[in-house]
Amino acid sequence: MHDAGPSIHRRALLAAAGLTLFATSAPPAQAAPAQPEPEPEARDEPTVLIYTGTTGYRHAGAIDGGIGPIQKALDEAGIASVREDCDGLGGAPGNCDHPDANPRVFTPDNLARYDAIFLFNASSQWLGGGRPGPLWDDEQRAAIRGFVNAGGGIAANHNAVDMGAGATTWDWWDGGPGSAVGTLMTGHAATDLNNVATVRVADRHHPSTRHLPREFGFGDEHYNFARSVRGEAHVLATLDEESYDPGPNAMGKDHPISWYKRYDGGRIWVTGMGHFAESYTENGGDNNLVKHLVGGISWAAGASGPGQCTKDSTGRPSSRP
Repeated sequence: MHDAGPSIHRRALLAAAGLTLFATSAPPAQAAPAQPEPEPEARDEPTVLIYTGTTGYRHAGAIDGGIGPIQKALDEAGIASVREDCDGLGGAPGNCDHPDANPRVFTPDNLARYDAIFLFNASSQWLGGGRPGPLWDDEQRAAIRGFVNAGGGIAANHNAVDMGAGATTWDWWDGGPGSAVGTLMTGHAATDLNNVATVRVADRHHPSTRHLPREFGFGDEHYNFARSVRGEAHVLATLDEESYDPGPNAMGKDHPISWYKRYDGGRIWVTGMGHFAESYTENGGDNNLVKHLVGGISWAAGASGPGQCTKDSTGRPSSRP
């Protein structure tokens, strides 16, 4: 099976814009019939917004170390990417509320350029760190929701799955059951690269897990969640808590760490993995974490590719993007 093709979301929006223009433009009196303006050329490759904005805890090492390997792997996969970044509030250049940052990025017109958003360790608030928040205002949140409603995808990892340090920051995104993420991070294992967990891949048909071994060791700041998302999302990988020290709020035998689902008209893919810079740079970027992330981003962008059959949230094969 294969997906309907890359850039469907962007092309649909561009086509709609062209049709509206043609329908509302009338030729001048006694003039030759006006020709419709050509549609903007649609690129064949999908395009992804990589967003690393933070107003809470900033995983600077992971962001700075990971952005290169991720963009290189996306490029090799035929996926174009644009990185946008900001840190904090206050109106200064580089801050998230500066006109050149979020107010420019999170608009319907700008988001229509992309097939997916990758929230790469983005954060919204840090309960104990005295930093400002939230990350997006109401207009920017509406633009994000509209993007997903129109068929866009969001991939998110680690801090972006826990934007509020264990607290809900936005009901639509991380509000628990029924939200995009579907649960909250209530605690995590020790922040120790040597605390190596066995990751068990539950579904090797998905683009984000197809190139992973069935089991592999992974050292991380392993997240524990308030509840399993099983039954509401399709679980891709789990952690074996007997293989490492899970710390407080251990989940027990059912500990999903990566999953995906159709949500609010679009696609959501998330993983709790990705705290340490070394996990991205290992083996020159050719490693399990980068493969996992790039596959998830690819799926969120509707770019799984010909012959790459995925499964829907029930586990049944699906050829939909």
